[in-house]
Amino acid sequence: MKESYRNIAVVIEIGNSIKYLRNGLAEIQKISAANNFYDSPLIYLSGGLERLFKSMICLNFKEKTGRLPNYKELMEGNNGHNIEYLKRKVEEICVPVERPFAQMDYDIITKDELINKICKTLSEYGQKARYFNLDAILGNEQEFDAKKEWEKIESIILKDFFGESEFYKLLGDPKKLEMIYQKSNELLVSRIELFLRAVTRQFTFGNFSSNSKMFLFEVDSFSDIKDNQIGKTDYRRLKNHERVKRN
Repeated sequence: MKESYRNIAVVIEIGNSIKYLRNGLAEIQKISAANNFYDSPLIYLSGGLERLFKSMICLNFKEKTGRLPNYKELMEGNNGHNIEYLKRKVEEICVPVERPFAQMDYDIITKDELINKICKTLSEYGQKARYFNLDAILGNEQEFDAKKEWEKIESIILKDFFGESEFYKLLGDPKKLEMIYQKSNELLVSRIELFLRAVTRQFTFGNFSSNSKMFLFEVDSFSDIKDNQIGKTDYRRLKNHERVKRN
């Protein structure tokens, strides 16, 4: 395959990864008491992170060797859908951004426990949990239930926000159920936005690739989010071709 086409494919893949991630956030915002279809956010988020991480790793490989990797060089074993593995590889090529407004980025990328739980759930989903119910139909035992794990993540972030006793009090009131889902969606989207902003700002301020600034147009949906805009975007209203317009 021509090298010029491979380079164009990197641009397309990064752009697609951002679309997957935007759709993933939109699907989180659709979760409610009446809609507990978690496969949609899990599919989009796992696919988006996998594509974004792999693209960054490919660009870093090219930075070191002068060429893009082949399949075996990228995978280094059977890690194609292992989001946790890919995240660790990305952590190795990210650097703290020496800008006052981005001092927390590196910690969010490398140390945020909730993000790590999200990545673990997405990793398990991408590798095997996509077929949890089909495996049950076929009589194959599947221990990891991605839906239950995502609900645990929702509970963790809500307990942190409300406090454990208040959370359980609200959970026992049917009239508060919709509010709880809305707050969970808001908190999760905000946290994931912070993580995605930190990762995509590496394209501007990092050093994993001397060509990373070529892709700023593709990643600005997240790299350009201001602090007062975190959690304020309704991704459900966006079409894939639309730019994110924030006030």
